[in-house]
Amino acid sequence: MLKRVIVFGAHTFIGFALCERIVNEGIEVKGVLLESSDLIKKRLIDERLMMVGRNALFQTTETYERSDYENTVDMIIHCCDDSEETTLIDQDRKLLHQSVEVSNELHVPHVFISTMKRVDKDLRNKHVSFCEQYLSENKEKRMLVHLPILFGPFQPPTEKIHQFLVKDNKENEILIIDEPILFIQDAVNAIFDLLSNFQQGKTYSIHNDLKQNLKSAFLIKLKVNPECFNDCRSEKYLIKKPTSIEKGLKAQKEFIEKYSEILKT
Repeated sequence: MLKRVIVFGAHTFIGFALCERIVNEGIEVKGVLLESSDLIKKRLIDERLMMVGRNALFQTTETYERSDYENTVDMIIHCCDDSEETTLIDQDRKLLHQSVEVSNELHVPHVFISTMKRVDKDLRNKHVSFCEQYLSENKEKRMLVHLPILFGPFQPPTEKIHQFLVKDNKENEILIIDEPILFIQDAVNAIFDLLSNFQQGKTYSIHNDLKQNLKSAFLIKLKVNPECFNDCRSEKYLIKKPTSIEKGLKAQKEFIEKYSEILKT
């Protein structure tokens, strides 16, 4: 049973949500965050930190330094940076090196989490490939988790679902979802299950059987090609009862309306 973990990349969409879930399970978390140059992303992180408030189980740092805290850590988690910011990617590679060094020194498992590769994110894709290659060469006791595109409250404003939801959409534009997506809380729950049942050397791809509700209140069209997320190197982890697109979009829309001031450029 996990008692204390370190999450490198706690500033990412999945990273912070995972920290919240782990803390809610009564597990101590040290989150290592990188500071984005994007003003909106910085505001969102600040808001999330205030929501967590003072919690004895959760501490964060922007500069990782070895301390006595690590001596009783059970697991190291690295959430790969999901931005296109060169500065963040360079810093994330340094964090990866640190996370592997600590994991090797303490002889504890290392879990690497990343979102799926996308045609329009060349810089990010190269970074993910670099990280996975580094892990294969330097860390034996590891597990990799591949995620589809995540949506829901606090989704990065650069993602097309967020951009669609903030529009007035007076022209009745339709949102075409042509890539696998997953509600953030479903992703967190699946990852926590995998962490609790760590399998050394495994690579998992998290999938779901999302279907479109024809009576949706949102103008969306689901055109997901399952082949675009197939990976012969990974084992499929299927979420059988995922949050519906409609429920997830509603939650994200409500979040956008509630935090409209923070999301202004």
